[in-house]
Amino acid sequence: MDLVEVYFEVVYPIFPFFHQPTIVRRVSRGEHRTNRAFFGAIMAMCAISSARVRDGAVCSGQWDPASLSEPSSETLFAASEQALPKGITGPAELDDLRAYAVLSITAIQYGQPRTMRHYLGLYHTAVETDFLHDETHWPKDTGIVETEERRRLFWSMYTLDVYTSIIWGGVIRSREAQANVTYPKTLNDSEVSNAGYGHPPSVSFDSPPLTSDSDIQLRWLHGWNFTTDLYRILEHVVDHFRRRRPEHRLRTHIDCIFGQDSVPGATVLDAILGMYKALPARFKKTPSASEAVGHRLNFQTANIAATIQLVRMMLFAAEDTTVEQRCCVASELLQAFADIPVMYLRGISAPLLHHLVGIGNLLGSVFEKGLPESLYQHVRTVLSSMVRLLASLEVGLYCTAGASSRIHRLIESIDEYVKSQRQLAEDLP
Repeated sequence: MDLVEVYFEVVYPIFPFFHQPTIVRRVSRGEHRTNRAFFGAIMAMCAISSARVRDGAVCSGQWDPASLSEPSSETLFAASEQALPKGITGPAELDDLRAYAVLSITAIQYGQPRTMRHYLGLYHTAVETDFLHDETHWPKDTGIVETEERRRLFWSMYTLDVYTSIIWGGVIRSREAQANVTYPKTLNDSEVSNAGYGHPPSVSFDSPPLTSDSDIQLRWLHGWNFTTDLYRILEHVVDHFRRRRPEHRLRTHIDCIFGQDSVPGATVLDAILGMYKALPARFKKTPSASEAVGHRLNFQTANIAATIQLVRMMLFAAEDTTVEQRCCVASELLQAFADIPVMYLRGISAPLLHHLVGIGNLLGSVFEKGLPESLYQHVRTVLSSMVRLLASLEVGLYCTAGASSRIHRLIESIDEYVKSQRQLAEDLP
């Protein structure tokens, strides 16, 4: 039960795969002891929670890491693996899909991208087999709670698919144009039950129902859905980036048919900034919070800040914009994170570290071009600031992501390049 609570504190705000009152009720009744699929999902939930506690990625001070250290995260992970279905025996249960999803995220926490890809692959196979990407194919008797859980799962894993494609160079298997899944309702779990929307279940964990339009906008899922919008834009930006960068794909005669043209980056950026301007101010700041809903809103602020800058950096990289512009994006991100309490950055944990490394790599790709030494020094200064941030966030990680060292290697490459260029200049007659 403690590990389930940890999940809803630090994992759920970014990956809300479960309806809290329903899950707590099922676990407290011991349903995971008799239901194979549910056991697998709960063991996966406990594995990621245990890993986050071990890494110090919790918001409240109520958890004693020593008391939650046994069984280990890896033992819980293995228990979940053992409960997974062997082969295709029929339609996948929702809990099996959630187990695949949580295990893939846990693998990121462990620093194991191959394991992450394995479980992402199982998830996407189940999605395609059972049409999770199309609501019209969902079982007719799907209740309101499960409908919302399916929507949250689908769009959560869509964003993870785009994210992992950028960070680890994979293929985007979820295409937003092929999805027929509505966004989750921007309601707290206390307002969602099988009796209808606005009908609180018997156990409530978040704020009382609010009804005005302005109140609805301040639901944390409003910010979560906004981040999903950003990833849907990012999917197309990634396509544009890879078409324009020959080192990332082979050219074929098909390119002559469709060409490389797309919506100008300036147009996309204007649209994003317009969307951000219309976002409620609460999603642009992180005031101190003591309640679960306040923490969840603050997690959205951190995630939105990181994702907007990733989109901007990808746009600039795709269109060969200036080094100064890329440095500006990275500097703005560092400044935005300086204004966010570190506990939320630690709460997002390893995925955020890899996110920052992705931005750093895009900035460091200017190393491919011949630039004046002054610009290389500018890039080096920004990357050095990023190393310091990453190093501070990596403190205490059980399975270090190695994020700061990856950016540090970029800095060393810049130093070596500048040194070689100086030597060449000295050797000229």
